[in-house]
Amino acid sequence: MNMEKALDRLRAPYYNGKKLNRKDVLIILAIMAIYSIIAFTNLGSFIIPSTEWKAKSTKDELIFRFDDIYDISYFKYYTGLGAGAFDIYYSADGINYNQYILTEQQQEDIGTENDTIVHSELKMFAWNFYDFQFRAKYVKIDIKKTGVRFREMAFCTEDGLPVDIVSLTNTNTKNADGIDALIDEQSQVPVYTSYLENMYFDEVYHARTAIENIEHIRPYEITHPPLGKIIIGIGIRIFGENPFGWRFMGTLTGVLMLPLMYIFAKRIFRKTLYAFIPTFLFAVDFMHFAQTRISTIDSYSILFIMLMYFFMYEYVNRNYNRDGLKKTLLPLGACGIAFGLGAATKWLCIYAGLGLAVIFFYSMFQRYAEYRVAKKAVSSDLSVYSEDEAETLSAISRTYVKNTVLTLVYCIGMFIIIPAGIYLLSYIPYVLVKNNPYDFKQILENQTYMFNYHATLTTETPHPFNSRWYTWVFDVRPVYFFQGKGLPEGTISSLSTFGNPIVWWGGYASVIFILVNRLRKKKFARGIMFVCIAALSEFLPWIIISRETFIYHYFATVPFLILILTFALKYIYENFKHGKKFVIGYLILSGVIFAAFYPVITGTIAPRWYTDILRWLPTWPFY
Repeated sequence: MNMEKALDRLRAPYYNGKKLNRKDVLIILAIMAIYSIIAFTNLGSFIIPSTEWKAKSTKDELIFRFDDIYDISYFKYYTGLGAGAFDIYYSADGINYNQYILTEQQQEDIGTENDTIVHSELKMFAWNFYDFQFRAKYVKIDIKKTGVRFREMAFCTEDGLPVDIVSLTNTNTKNADGIDALIDEQSQVPVYTSYLENMYFDEVYHARTAIENIEHIRPYEITHPPLGKIIIGIGIRIFGENPFGWRFMGTLTGVLMLPLMYIFAKRIFRKTLYAFIPTFLFAVDFMHFAQTRISTIDSYSILFIMLMYFFMYEYVNRNYNRDGLKKTLLPLGACGIAFGLGAATKWLCIYAGLGLAVIFFYSMFQRYAEYRVAKKAVSSDLSVYSEDEAETLSAISRTYVKNTVLTLVYCIGMFIIIPAGIYLLSYIPYVLVKNNPYDFKQILENQTYMFNYHATLTTETPHPFNSRWYTWVFDVRPVYFFQGKGLPEGTISSLSTFGNPIVWWGGYASVIFILVNRLRKKKFARGIMFVCIAALSEFLPWIIISRETFIYHYFATVPFLILILTFALKYIYENFKHGKKFVIGYLILSGVIFAAFYPVITGTIAPRWYTDILRWLPTWPFY
């Protein structure tokens, strides 16, 4: 290590880039306010069918009587937790019943056992729509497998509206109490399915498990650590067991990522403009928007990863040889706590630990290089240095070993012991299960199960939306989250997660731009290597992973990709004749594209012809 470089670091005053001026605060508040309005609008319904009746016996036989004979076109029902199976019979006189025979397509779509409808646990908290064609005044539902908690049932005519049910009975009188729960909220029966009332995509795992935690039921989803589901549960406890409640905390986390991005960028670039640019681009990125509005654990893991690197950046910009040990311990400890929270949410966060380790040990190497300079100076002639420098060099030679040992011991506590404690405490909901609670042995066995699950995740038929890591940077294959049913002809309601192509393609171009200019020995802002290491730590592990992967696994890389993009935009802004106009135009275009694609990243009903225009690539599925 060059002596002058070591001395330059010791001479450099500590810069606290976290200090924000009034202008910064106003910008942050404005971005958060605008984003929050957009993100929380139509996030999910506060009202879903709430009263429920549970099928407890195969003797349960529900008989619905209408006020007249109707041509039934649709059977719609909403459920809570649980699974089951049932047959459907229909009759015009209430005496002679015919079983409804499912078509081949219905058997494929529904899942059947000899024309028995199988309601799986992956269809809960959602309106299940079936196209049934029969003429009847009576309908009988014969329970074949118990366990499902029905919340509402409706039989609809061709217009999608429910017919009037004048009576409902259960021939099994032992389970007749509360049966009216199935028909007491008919006003909520929708004409078409909507994400506003339904669980969709992996919400059927994560939001469902959050509800189970609250009810002290043995958790269904155990392929990830528990903390993310605990956080989801906070929103449910505040707003109730409804879509807004189970999506609230994720969306709030998406909002909180924005000021963190701003402060992080201000710390790196030291200018308001270059803090605003990545924050704005992150706000208009499709994946950031869509992934934080769905009730999965990804939102929390990405926030914790960003916090880890933010605090590590704070640490490496402090120097116990220059600033004293105490000033370095706070950000290092905060980084360790963020790491523990992340690991207890999703193992994806452990990948970040590899990058943190590279950065930390490189900083320790720098401290050692400074110590060698100080030791050499003390053993020769300190008179060639200024009085302050001589005093600093003498102090380093005396305290370096102690400070280094204390730092390493501190890291054992903050990055191993405390994270292990956080991880273990996250299993409290498993221990509080009413029936068959987890013990310590089962918690350990769950770690083996998680490892085996993620190491070997394959399916007989490849998932239609799986994609490999080398396609992610090009935004090739979105993941389709939701599609509405029963919509007016010529319209669709669909929801996908992928990147804003202007941002993602610009990010890839920025990587090439920076590499070329670094080879030409062009200088970029300080911190670029730090951000690159952070990005690579979240991206490179997916290259060697053989299991099925999806584009949302790239989400952890996106904040750092946007920071890399900001380095390039800064260089263009400051070094090209029309750089200012280019950057402004790029930001405007990114925002316009976000607005244009808003329907297909939110599930908003839109004309099919419009979504056809948005299919820039044939691999973008919007219906």
